[in-house]
Amino acid sequence: MNNTLLVVTLFFISFSSASAQSSAEWKAPMYQVNFGSDNGDEAKMEIDKGYRYADLDFDGRKFHLFFNLDINKIKQARIVEPKSNLQIARGKGSYFWGNARFEFVDGEVYKVIKKGKANGYEIIGPNGTLFKVENHAISPVKPINEKDFLIQAFYVFKRIKITQNSPSDVTIFYSSYNSFGPNE
Repeated sequence: MNNTLLVVTLFFISFSSASAQSSAEWKAPMYQVNFGSDNGDEAKMEIDKGYRYADLDFDGRKFHLFFNLDINKIKQARIVEPKSNLQIARGKGSYFWGNARFEFVDGEVYKVIKKGKANGYEIIGPNGTLFKVENHAISPVKPINEKDFLIQAFYVFKRIKITQNSPSDVTIFYSSYNSFGPNE
């Protein structure tokens, strides 16, 4: 009798723990930004509350936008497809030297120019204006193709990252200490 009770108890415990582990999933709280077009297409961007990355859901595809090492410069810009970890686009160069660009995985290079204005700026790509800030607000710009849209989404993420502060419940610790001692 004791052996039967022990076996039944172990069976129920293992079944409940197995079902609890199979349905567990971590979900981080995110801010949502929705993009809409004239023809009804919609894209959704979810931005981390610490403004470290954004997930873009566009046309049934997902993209991960971030700055490598969280350094807010174009040469650290990355657009990655999360399923395959394929780097779709990478920022290179500098606005100062005039060689800022996004290099896509298919070899296409989008040279971007940043023109400053009194209360904003404009990012110009090979097909015209990609992103525009007027009177300290994002102005609507119609993208020509998917690559224009991806770059525009990246600049929207960058603008939100620059203009917002992390909420008080999110704490990000940075260390500028780089140790190169004999014990490292």
